Amino acid sequence: MTPVHLENWYLKKYDSSEVFGPVKFDQILSWALAAQVNPQDMLSTDREVWTKAPMVPELTMDWLVEVSGNLLYGPTTAETLLEFCRIGEVNLETPIINCRTGESMTLGKAPFFSVEAMVHSPEAIPAPPKGGIRVSLQKRVRELEASLLEKRRQLTQAKEAIAKLEVRVRDLEARLADIQTGRK
Repeated sequence: MTPVHLENWYLKKYDSSEVFGPVKFDQILSWALAAQVNPQDMLSTDREVWTKAPMVPELTMDWLVEVSGNLLYGPTTAETLLEFCRIGEVNLETPIINCRTGESMTLGKAPFFSVEAMVHSPEAIPAPPKGGIRVSLQKRVRELEASLLEKRRQLTQAKEAIAKLEVRVRDLEARLADIQTGRK
């Protein structure tokens, strides 16, 4: 899914499954830069195939923020982190990670941070509701557990498929050896 020349984009909110659109990709980008697109929100150009918003590189959802301990929020945009700082959800000492480079730093040391960047500009675009950084820990744990179970299921299936393929390869190698031996 690439945004080039596509007019009909849809945003599906993770929390409510509410769909916004069709809109131009520039509108989706504006929403992302205004902290209106959450990491678990989905995008589509046809309302059939949905992609998580951070998977669309043009949205530059490249930042993770450490909420507490090992709990991370994101990936999200630099502008969203600035918005979170403006409303007091994070501060200049909050650890953040650039997903593209793996570099860790505090928000105050981020290349996009400046005092001028902290000045809030009014939004003129009607947009989906903002998502906050406060994530229900129980909900997040359930999501991670479900994801882990699915990954384990997929791993088991992959291991079974590999085992079957290895047996097939051994059978084919044995046949080949028999054929080669029969010719000698």
